[in-house]
Amino acid sequence: MQILSAIKSKSSIWNEIMIVFGGVVLLFAASQIEIPLEPVPITLQTVAVMLIGLTYTPRRALESFLMWLGLAAAGLPVLASFKGGLSYLTGPTFGYLVGFVISAYVMATLKQKLSLRSWISDTVLCLVGTGIVLSLGVAWLSYLIGFEKALMCGVLPFILPGLVKAGLLCTALQILRHYQRG
Repeated sequence: MQILSAIKSKSSIWNEIMIVFGGVVLLFAASQIEIPLEPVPITLQTVAVMLIGLTYTPRRALESFLMWLGLAAAGLPVLASFKGGLSYLTGPTFGYLVGFVISAYVMATLKQKLSLRSWISDTVLCLVGTGIVLSLGVAWLSYLIGFEKALMCGVLPFILPGLVKAGLLCTALQILRHYQRG
């Protein structure tokens, strides 16, 4: 019995590691799909943030983001445009990156605690998450370039794409859940 328990435990640990690794890979891939804008590009990172927030446990979401940002801090090119390093990490996108971590964690926590699974609840969670990301992003950007310019460059261009990404993601998740139920 102890051998079976040990095998199951190792298998569970392996699964958890792969979930976190999958989150890191998703974040890396989503970071590379971008529309270059200055000072902050539009990327699919927010889709990865929302997907992780809607499907991961709070702990696994946090672990995935911290690993991804740790790799970036170490200089690995895992951020948008294959960038990495502390100087890039703490540049104009720093607030958004911090927002990603907090957003995914809050979304996953609310989803788990409230047992939310509908399209409407997913959409509301995505809007909450997006609000967190944009708030922290504009706060940091305001520090660098001023509040008015931060709103013009760091919020307005992201509103419509953010709504479209959230709607498409939530719809896709509902379709997948429908087919999983049979």
